[in-house]
Amino acid sequence: MKKTGKILIYCGGNFEFQYKDFSPKLMANDYRAKILANVDKILYQPFNKNLFRKIGPNVYYVGPYYFYNNGLDGSNIVNTEFEMVEKCTHAIFLVDNINIPGTVSEIIHASLSHKNITIFFIKQSVDEKEPEKEICNSNWYPLQIARQIGNATLVECDNREMAKMLIYNYVDNLITKNIAKC
Repeated sequence: MKKTGKILIYCGGNFEFQYKDFSPKLMANDYRAKILANVDKILYQPFNKNLFRKIGPNVYYVGPYYFYNNGLDGSNIVNTEFEMVEKCTHAIFLVDNINIPGTVSEIIHASLSHKNITIFFIKQSVDEKEPEKEICNSNWYPLQIARQIGNATLVECDNREMAKMLIYNYVDNLITKNIAKC
């Protein structure tokens, strides 16, 4: 049997909880917590910057992690997450219709780094005369850039729950395909 290389996934998008709402119940709703199969694994471990969490045979989660009360400033967080993007082989993003400058930056960075990118975006209604009618999302411009410079795959979703289910299926498919290759 031929062995394949590792699949390293980065799962971007805003977290579904904030520090002020920090609780295992709220954290469990975040799509990364389900991929990791443990809410505690979504928390950043500053002592292990190269932490890869195994989620299947030769498939690993490389980030991002939720940074909380760890003494890192903004530039350290940006540098750490950009390093995670650089290490990944597959970048997955959940993009809704809110202002997400961090996620947009990660998408562009992954595009310029020529990663395998899949963006699951929540569609919104758009006037047919608007230029963004092709990508019905308030973040249409960076999504279009990612598609043009990074050959990103865009997946339109009706709502966040649909996006999460499609992401779980996508990750399961990466695991299944990788098992078959081993």
